[in-house]
Amino acid sequence: MTINQNTQQKINKFAKEQSILYLNNAEMTYMEKLRRKAGKNRDKMGQRLSRFKNTSIKSREVQDDMILYMNDYINDLVASGMTEQEAFEKASAELTFSSQTDQSDKLQEQFAQYYATIDPADYEIIGLFYAGFVLLGLTLGALIGFLGGGGVGEFMNAGWIYTLVGIGVGILVGTSFGLLANALLTPSSRK
Repeated sequence: MTINQNTQQKINKFAKEQSILYLNNAEMTYMEKLRRKAGKNRDKMGQRLSRFKNTSIKSREVQDDMILYMNDYINDLVASGMTEQEAFEKASAELTFSSQTDQSDKLQEQFAQYYATIDPADYEIIGLFYAGFVLLGLTLGALIGFLGGGGVGEFMNAGWIYTLVGIGVGILVGTSFGLLANALLTPSSRK
């Protein structure tokens, strides 16, 4: 039995996509393993490295093998009474690459739990603390800088520099207090 051209194109496209995923997992370089372990720039580096892997002869061999296997499997399914479309869907569902591990499952559960228990009001409160502390620090820093620089009489000479320094220090102090408020509020909101 021969498979029609439309299904054959679907098989070819599926095999190309899946072979890339299988090879990316199987031929991970030392740098990729180190990057995955460190958890930094995973997607960015993966895209750069995949350009080189996906053009290899081995990639083409895996695609060809998958095309042959899928053709045989779909022919068997059609012979057992399925339509070509049903057979293609079943074959592609069974052959789709999966990188599920215990560690990735645990990480996905943690993310799901985090997003299920997240309360937007907590983040609004933290944002208000940041804004309040930064404005308070900005105001106090500007006032202390202005007065420390000599007030109105000295402002135009060199007093404005003291005011700017006071503003900068005030913003840093306000942000620091905002970070402290965040550190104190976040654990209590998780209970």
